[in-house]
Amino acid sequence: MEPIRILIADDDAGMRTVMRKLVERAEGYALAGEASDGEELLALYDSERPDVVLMDVEMPKIDGVECAKIIQDRNPRTVLVFATAHEQYMRSAFEVYAFDYLVKPFRAERALNTLKLIRERLTAQPAAAAPVRAPGSAASGRLMLKHRD
Repeated sequence: MEPIRILIADDDAGMRTVMRKLVERAEGYALAGEASDGEELLALYDSERPDVVLMDVEMPKIDGVECAKIIQDRNPRTVLVFATAHEQYMRSAFEVYAFDYLVKPFRAERALNTLKLIRERLTAQPAAAAPVRAPGSAASGRLMLKHRD
């Protein structure tokens, strides 16, 4: 099985190092790249097409929430995780379908658990498809709605 590709973005070089070390420790992950601002993040996202983006909220040029909106428009299956020192952006992060929101300083075990849960979600077998009904056949009276994922 191929490793899950993760892109990290933070304007703090030290924090990028911490995140890189976490990715290296996490089973089944490979680093797709590192960005120091929002514009660089989006350029790397387009060229590398990672499965997961781990990013800060407050970054130069384009903030993390705006980047998340753009990424979701390009591929809603991309898993987004925010790692920031600012709790006040949590609501905005989950409005753009963030998988998790890590508040700095966070414990390595907490971040590794998030990566483990992402791996479980991405490697889970999809449910069997429902049988297709012939036109005019009786339906159960239920309607299935799917969300962005």
